[in-house]
Parts: sequence; structure tokens; C-alpha cells
Amino acid sequence: MTPDRIRLLCSDPSHLPLHLTFQDSGVTEKYGFKLQVDSIAICRGGPPYSLSDRAACLLAGNYEFLSGLHHEPYVYRAKGDKRFVYLAQTQNYWDDRLIARPEIKTAKQLEGKKVLTNAAPCVAGNFAGAIRQLGVDTDKIDFIYLRGSQGEMNPLNLEKVYRGEVDAATVDIPFDLRAQNLGLSVLQLPAIPVIHNTTICANMDFVSRNEEVVVSFLKALIEAIHFFKTKPEKVCEILSSELAPLIGLKGNDEIEHLQREWSKLLCSKPYPHPLAVWNVYNLDVGNDPQLNSVGPLEVWDTHYLRVIDDSGFIDALYKQESA
Repeated sequence: MTPDRIRLLCSDPSHLPLHLTFQDSGVTEKYGFKLQVDSIAICRGGPPYSLSDRAACLLAGNYEFLSGLHHEPYVYRAKGDKRFVYLAQTQNYWDDRLIARPEIKTAKQLEGKKVLTNAAPCVAGNFAGAIRQLGVDTDKIDFIYLRGSQGEMNPLNLEKVYRGEVDAATVDIPFDLRAQNLGLSVLQLPAIPVIHNTTICANMDFVSRNEEVVVSFLKALIEAIHFFKTKPEKVCEILSSELAPLIGLKGNDEIEHLQREWSKLLCSKPYPHPLAVWNVYNLDVGNDPQLNSVGPLEVWDTHYLRVIDDSGFIDALYKQESA
């Protein structure tokens, strides 16, 4: 039996565009539950969890599902604890944007400059890899690494570039639009497959005892993605009322830009891309001899998603939309 309430903890406020839509779109009601979404670094009537709390919160049963947690499942599994499992991946491409001072028009011009980015491997590693593809010698860049919530850093990173304290910085959508409106440069980066953002993680003990709940949750998630992609006006209403006050969005143009760009990134069928799995594994685990005895796919179980997909559920959603 599906519980009346299912709790989901986001590893960063940057996950909230999808999950607040998931919570408030009404799609969960047909499956008999309400979704409670909380996020690291944002207190909405509960304790202000930190990044280090995420694994313990899931294993203790404080939450049924977790969005994110890309390193700890391999660490736990290497120690013999096989409880962490990934069930779905809603985005497969890195979505951070690069903003720079107005006179900087190409990534190559970042050589010899100060560039601010998040220290997390999925940000710092992919950013370095992306600009190397553009011919940048990353050894010539003065990287400044910040630790903590990417969602909290966005306004600060933008402000530092605007004031000239640094020459460039990575930010989340829609802070690239705000930077552009302030006259800063937004530099195009190549697409990088990576497991990040709204990865659905669970405790296998919970999953094995509650398979009906897992299938209902995944179906509702798939419908939330469909809602996000096909009902932009309703999504923007949710983002305006629920997300904008939390992360400091300004104006309808930022909200519409966020919905439009996320809609492109979200996977209709939320399977992990194999290159994305390899990317995050290589960044976080593959070079660590204490962890790399664990294979890249050992922490994944997509068979629940496959059952849903093979039933025709996802195809029917989008066929109905195009009819």
C-alpha cells in the first residue's frame, strides 16, 4: 500500500525546479500520495540539513527518496554496505553555465584569469573538461574553488563577476540570463554527459519491502517530467510561487528561461546515459583505489523503470500529447 505521504530530500536547491513541480503539479494524487520536498540548505519548517547529513537521513528512514548523492553509494558499497541504489536519472547532461566579464568573449581568454567554480567533482571536473575541449590550457587558469550549496552560490558568483572580483564563474540556470541582462558575457560550453542533479536514490531495504510504492513514485515522477515539458504556463506558476522566493529569482523572464531550459534537459524516459555513468564514476571513484573495486553500474537498478517503460506507460503519455 502506498503511504499518504512520500518524503524526498534534495541534495541542493538547484534540484528544486523539477521537484517542486513534482510536488505541486497534482500528478501524485492519482497514485494516492502527497509528496513532501525538502532541500539541503533551505529550511522550510524542518531542520536545515547539511550535505553530510544526506546519507544518514535516507538510511534512517527520514526520507523515502533522495535526489542526488553521487559519491557515497560507491563509498558504502566498497565497505560492504549495499543499501544505496539509484533508480532513475532525470538529466544526463551537465547544465552549469559559464558567465564572464563583458570583454571576455571566448573561453580561451580565460587563460591567466581568475575563475570561480564549485569544488564538487561533478562541477569542477566537468567544467575543466568542457573548457579543455574548447582549447583552453587549464593549467593557466587561477581556479577559485568554493564548497557548499551550488544553489546558494549563484547570486554570490554572479555578483563577484559583476563587481570584477573574479573574471568568470559557473552558475545555474537562470542566473546566466540575469548575467546577460546585466551586460556580462555568457560563454557557450560543449555538452558533457554526466550523472548529476536530480538522480533518484533510495535505500534498497526500503525498496525491496515497498516495490508497489517505488513503482507508484516512479510513475508519478515520469508524469511530473511530462507535466514540466508540456505545460509551461502551469510550471511557471509553480516556480513563481514556490521556487522564486527560495532562490531569489527576479521576474517572469528568469522563470520562463528556467522552465524552457530545464524542459530541454529532462529525460522523458529517465534512464542513465552510459557515458554519464562513466563520467561521474571516473570523476568521483575510478581513480580511488579504495573505491574502484566497485563497478560503475553496481549501484544502479533500473528494472522498475524498465517494467514501467515496457508497459507502454511513457509512450502513451507523449502519444496523447501529440494526438
